[in-house]
Parts: sequence; C-alpha cells; structure tokens
Amino acid sequence: MARLGPLACTAIAAASCGWAKAADLPAAPSLPPASGAEEEFSGWYLRGDVGGGVNAAAPKLEITPGPLAGPIATQAVWRPSLSPFGMVDVGAGYQATNWFRADATIEYRFGETLRSGATDAWAGSAQTGDAFHAALASFVGLVNGYLTPLAWYGFSPFLGAGIGFADNRLSSVGVSRPGWNGGFASGSRPSFAWAAMAGVDYDLTARLKLELSYRYLSYGLATTGGSDPGLAGPISSRNRLASNDFRLGLIYLIDEASPVVAPN
Repeated sequence: MARLGPLACTAIAAASCGWAKAADLPAAPSLPPASGAEEEFSGWYLRGDVGGGVNAAAPKLEITPGPLAGPIATQAVWRPSLSPFGMVDVGAGYQATNWFRADATIEYRFGETLRSGATDAWAGSAQTGDAFHAALASFVGLVNGYLTPLAWYGFSPFLGAGIGFADNRLSSVGVSRPGWNGGFASGSRPSFAWAAMAGVDYDLTARLKLELSYRYLSYGLATTGGSDPGLAGPISSRNRLASNDFRLGLIYLIDEASPVVAPN
C-alpha cells in the first residue's frame, strides 16, 4: 500500500476542516421563481372634457339657385368666417396596457357663428351685396386610441387619433340685402370626422387623472335649407370644416388597477 507524503496529508487535513466549518453555516436563501413578463395594468374608465377652439381654415361657401330665382348666379362669396366656439364631451374607455388605451366619446360643439358676404347678378342687372349669418352647432362622435410611451413623476405624455361622425347644423340663418331682408331654413348634414391629438395626463390620485390636450379635428360639411321665399337653394360649404381644439379633462378609473401578468 502506497504511503501518503507529508504534503498530501496536510491538504487532506485542511479540506476536512473546511468541510466541517461549511456544515455549520446557515443554508443559502432561495430565490423567487423568475416571472415570464412584466406586470401591466388594465381597467375601465370614464372621462369628461371641456374646451374651446378656433377655425383652422376658412369655409368656402356656395349658393344653389332656386326654381323661382330665374337666371341668378352667385358671382362671389367673400370673407366667410367662423367665430371661436366652446365644446363639452363625455365618454368611456378601457386601459388595455400601461402604454395603450382606447375610448369612445360624444361631443357637443356650440357658440359658433358663420358670417359671409356675397355679390349676385340678377338677370344682368346691377350687382347687389348680401350679408349672411348663421349659428353652427355640431354633435361629434369619435372612437379614439392613445399611445403613452413613457411616464415620469406622474406625467404621461400621449399621442392619439380618432375616427367617427359629425352632424353639423346651421340654424337662425339670416340674409341682409339692400331693400330686402330674408332668411334660410335650418339644415344639417352628417359627415365623416377624424382627429389627431397630443397631450399629457397627470395622476391626481390613484384613480383620477387630469388631462390637457390639443386636437386637430376635421368634421365635415355644413348646409342650410332653402331660402324664404324660395329664391335660392341651400347655402353649403364646399370644403370640410376643421378646427384647432384645446381641451381640459378628467379621467376616472372605475376600479382600482389590478396587475395582469402575461402568460409565459
């Protein structure tokens, strides 16, 4: 049987001491199992907004000659304008992930006044100057989606877009012409509407957010009814109405946010 040298005996003795000390140490803590995905939050919410806006482009108007007008032709419509206006909306939506949410809103726009002048030729006679004025009100329904790429100290900037419809109604239509005052019947025209928006949300509480946003809204065409007495047909816009809107809103989470972990 081979004898162990002094150096080997020393190594065996040192290893035996190390094992004995290791047996006296507490067990290493166990690590939690790794999660397959980051936690995200989802839930339903309600929203409401108030705001105002200004016209983004001057409306282009045309007047349709009526059956009693004879050879009347509108030669020019000049200086059409729309006044600033107010708006209010309500809606409901769903926060799908930390970075995406969607909602549906219904909005009422009010206080807008359409004004314009025109010059007409009546059977070759001298031109006369007209002044038109009407109240414009709109109902707008949109389905919107929002991307929120990041959050910082309770602030969440976002980009959004929406599509839907608008019903634009012209009422209280009056015409002033030298020697004659008349009017047009009210009229409305449903139209396709779309919007692009940007803004920021701020967490007031765990359930309540304050939202400040800018929106560009294209909300379709507008028209009156015929004139009284039927000398002319409707006054209508040839281009789509559009506005720059500024809104302040509140978003209320119906339920407390609960974590949803994506499956592995």
